[in-house]
Amino acid sequence: MAFVCPVDRLPLSNDLKCPKGHAYRVVDGIYDFLQQEPKSNDILEKVAPLYEDVWAPLGFLITGKATYSSVLRDVASHSSGREFLDVGTGPGKIFEYVKCENCYGLDISLKFLRILKERRPRVIAVRGDAVSLPFGDESFDGVTSMFVIHMFPDPSKPVSEISRVLKRNGKCTMGVLTRRGRIAELLSKWWKLELRPESFYVGISERFELKTSSIRQMGPWSLINCVKTSG
Repeated sequence: MAFVCPVDRLPLSNDLKCPKGHAYRVVDGIYDFLQQEPKSNDILEKVAPLYEDVWAPLGFLITGKATYSSVLRDVASHSSGREFLDVGTGPGKIFEYVKCENCYGLDISLKFLRILKERRPRVIAVRGDAVSLPFGDESFDGVTSMFVIHMFPDPSKPVSEISRVLKRNGKCTMGVLTRRGRIAELLSKWWKLELRPESFYVGISERFELKTSSIRQMGPWSLINCVKTSG
């Protein structure tokens, strides 16, 4: 799959340059499409080495009353595809469950992506912004974004990008924190997030041609499975 410039969506040359002068690079085997350093989440950066083995499993068991592995397995069963993208992949744990031939994991954190490359070298690691994905329209059969979209001030932006890069009739799953219960309120204060109802995420998904096929609720978390409509 050829990358495109995340700024103007023009095709890139083999050395990751676009016709309008934007240039990108490869760092430690990671395709880096960020032109300036983002503000990192200090907590997640510190727990990165323990994220998939301790932080996420324990946190999800406490807040969602479900095992992290069972959630990822459910997600993979819905959204696997030959061309597959995970947005906000972290260390890429989901790739232990997803069936894909060309597997892409995108994150803004080099620290997490280095862990991904070390543990899952077959996955193509991409450093980029979820609101401006470096992929062409209708590139993927399956896209997932787990526990990331609710972190954005305007969640419609990453959702619109997921829809753009997803093929017609392709499948996606979004895991989001929703306005449901006391735990959600505590988590929103901890992460300094605006809580939104589940219906908000369903609504913006359908605005961008992502039809909800099923929803799994686990405490304050919702797994929203979608299919991109054929228009």
